[in-house]
Amino acid sequence: MKKNMLRETVYAFNNTDIVATYDFDMDVWHPNRTKMALVVCEILPFYTNDNLRILDLGVGTGYLTHKIIETFPNARVVAVDAAELMIEKAKLRLKDHLKQITFQTSTFQELPDKEATLSPLDVVVSSFALHHLYKEEKLILFKYIHSILKPNGWFINCDIFKATDTVLEDRFRYLHRLGIQQRIKRIKHQEKSIDQISSELIEKEKKDGDHPLFLMEDMELLKKAGFRTTECFWKEYREAVYGGIK
Repeated sequence: MKKNMLRETVYAFNNTDIVATYDFDMDVWHPNRTKMALVVCEILPFYTNDNLRILDLGVGTGYLTHKIIETFPNARVVAVDAAELMIEKAKLRLKDHLKQITFQTSTFQELPDKEATLSPLDVVVSSFALHHLYKEEKLILFKYIHSILKPNGWFINCDIFKATDTVLEDRFRYLHRLGIQQRIKRIKHQEKSIDQISSELIEKEKKDGDHPLFLMEDMELLKKAGFRTTECFWKEYREAVYGGIK
């Protein structure tokens, strides 16, 4: 079942139509990603001219990697994604920085076996990608991330999660849909009801293979993986920037 779900998740994002409108759609679904990328760049305790080695898990269209290279222009990045079409889109965004980026096509489940020589890294980042993993898969990945980081290396994840209280979860989801409704009207000049948006999102989450955990669960998994410090750096409703230090 999980292997089938893995293939379906990869297929969902390795799709010409999805890739073509992904950044535009993200502005509608997750406008906080601009703020979240800023938090990542702000919280990393390095000089702007440091020669950092960074791994971006789920590079997508290259949004977060681009923001990081703007902040740390000497950084060298290994950019991983399971969707080849996403990597091609990322190469277009990052066309002025290709000499400092290595692209790797891999699922997160395959990565520990395919890339055993990445260490030592200064930073590992991810954005809106790891919620596709089951809990046990995420723990395996967190352990792998810990193993390839330098001592005092940083892992930062920008992602969605579930609220522990069902009343809050329902409220957060409603506010998310309300925001989408307003942005669809402003950006796409379309009128959609909350119920219509809700149905579309439920179908999208199922198709994409979403498995968000409670934020506390993610933090606990980091501790189990060996991170000496874990912290939530930013949070708004069902979105957070969190991570750990080795």
